[in-house]
Amino acid sequence: MRRYELVGRRDIRLVTDAPVPEPGPGQVLVRVRSCSVCNRSDLAYYHYYGLREHCATGCYGHEIAGVVEATGPGVTRVAAGQRVFVRTPLTSGYAEYALAREIAVGALPDAIPFEQGSILQLLPLAVHATRGIRLGDRVAIIGQGPVGQMALRMAVRRGAAHVAVADLDDWRLERSRHAGADAVHRVDGSPVQLAAIGAGFAAQGEEFDVAVDAVGTPTTLHACVGLVRQNGLVVMLGTHHVDTHVTVDLVTWERKGLRVHSSAEPVDTARADALALAERLLRHGHESLRLSDLHTHTYALDELPKAMEQLSASKSLYPDAERAPYDGPPSETLKVAIVP
Repeated sequence: MRRYELVGRRDIRLVTDAPVPEPGPGQVLVRVRSCSVCNRSDLAYYHYYGLREHCATGCYGHEIAGVVEATGPGVTRVAAGQRVFVRTPLTSGYAEYALAREIAVGALPDAIPFEQGSILQLLPLAVHATRGIRLGDRVAIIGQGPVGQMALRMAVRRGAAHVAVADLDDWRLERSRHAGADAVHRVDGSPVQLAAIGAGFAAQGEEFDVAVDAVGTPTTLHACVGLVRQNGLVVMLGTHHVDTHVTVDLVTWERKGLRVHSSAEPVDTARADALALAERLLRHGHESLRLSDLHTHTYALDELPKAMEQLSASKSLYPDAERAPYDGPPSETLKVAIVP
């Protein structure tokens, strides 16, 4: 089969005779119909391979939708011929076939095209990340890339009374407005402008109950700390792939009595719960996810280098302290689907 492999920094190579994986116990072989590019992990692996240890250990190409080709012993939740999306595979989705554990495979409704279905890798992630949002909460989400967009949708579904979002890009914010954001803030990424997100609330004597960092930089994390009320919740959703070490002011955290959690599902029970809830949401009103707003481009498998080049024109790929050659994300771009 054909499969792209990340072999070095900014070096991906198409292998045309890679073996098709064989599913073992509890594993599922998926014929890939779409693999969307992760705007954070895939791009960070591509640009920082050899410079960051974790960039050589993660799965490059992990957002998959396709059809079950075969199952290993003990698999009961899915069967050959079934349409599925994959939360986290064992092998790259930039290929004709990919292997995944059964626990990472979710049912894909017939009404959702595969190019949009691969985006659903973000759904259980956002489900788990927003687990601390309660009915009536005031929520701020910094970053309206794909994962921030999905977090917005989940915050609305969980009953947040007010959701404010911030991003560097007006085009993305317009999509956020359509997805249910009560307030949108165009910012330049500076601490001053990020802090101003809460100015309207502060004038009314209110603060945010929850602040979600959907970018993953020191600046955005610090901004979230500043935005939430006493005993508020800070959610680390954006992955700190570039600035892997972040210094925090523990005195401020202690004075505020902050609650903090990440988006990571640390154990299989958490992964299973998040996936089950995601499947339930898809069965009952997947239209509210507005997946067509997130899917902006499609490329053939052999065009993966072109897709990586397009998505690489992004400020978020550079450390906070470094002057980036870009002012924001790629123009009018959210999710790029790669189709074998």
